[in-house]
Amino acid sequence: ANELCNRYGIDVISAGVTIAWAIECYEKGIITKEDTGGLELKWGDGDLLLKLIEMIGEREGFGKLLGEGSRLASKMLGRGSEKYAMHVKGLEVPMHDPRAFKGMGLQYATSNRGACHLQGFVLRIEQGERMHDLKIYERVDRFETKGKGRIVAIMQDWHEVLDSMIICKFLAIPPAHVAAMYSMVTGRKTLLPELLKAGSRIFNLKRIFNIACGYSSADDTLPERFLREPLKEGGAAGQVVELEPMLKEYYDYRKWDEKGVPRKELLEELGIAELAERLIR
Repeated sequence: ANELCNRYGIDVISAGVTIAWAIECYEKGIITKEDTGGLELKWGDGDLLLKLIEMIGEREGFGKLLGEGSRLASKMLGRGSEKYAMHVKGLEVPMHDPRAFKGMGLQYATSNRGACHLQGFVLRIEQGERMHDLKIYERVDRFETKGKGRIVAIMQDWHEVLDSMIICKFLAIPPAHVAAMYSMVTGRKTLLPELLKAGSRIFNLKRIFNIACGYSSADDTLPERFLREPLKEGGAAGQVVELEPMLKEYYDYRKWDEKGVPRKELLEELGIAELAERLIR
């Protein structure tokens, strides 16, 4: 299935989550064989999975609807199916359940591109890693909400730096080493705080662009399932994401107002105030 998605140029995560949306809706009677062209949708059917991916890639039959992704497909279908579309800002949620890692929930909610695990990968910190270069000294409780606003913002900014340098995040190169590498390659001595400021500039500029496109703090949220439906089993049984307190702490740390808009003094500090004004005037 992964190879087939790659051959069609389809995002594997979005395809899997959108197909999962369809199967759940089929189980609940929201989607029927009349919608699927006679296909019975059920979990664990590998042949069905390959068939649906092919239909998405060829834009055939039921695949036309699935090819729109879970947000648009659920809006087009209606019938209450929107509740089961697991996305943030239109990007489908990856495998890392935010009820088990509360910081990942905040990261998904505030990421400029939606529920992307690589827009910060706070999971590393919540699994016990400490990053002294980024002033994350403490070992973090994955279920704790306090302090996650600061950590998520720092990790998001750092990952903007890595993306800009085209450095794979899974290499886990210490941030101070990245700054040294950048200095050697460019011939311009650059310390880590300067790189982090650049990361913040990039992240906030993307935020301003999203605001100009009509996004607001109302979009900094998660699917209802993560907020209200506790996990029933496993190490995170009974957990939901308490998003609001983390979101407030995050906005405060980011120097955004209560509506999630970067404050003027921050934009001036980052050197993008004039550009921001042109974008959202």
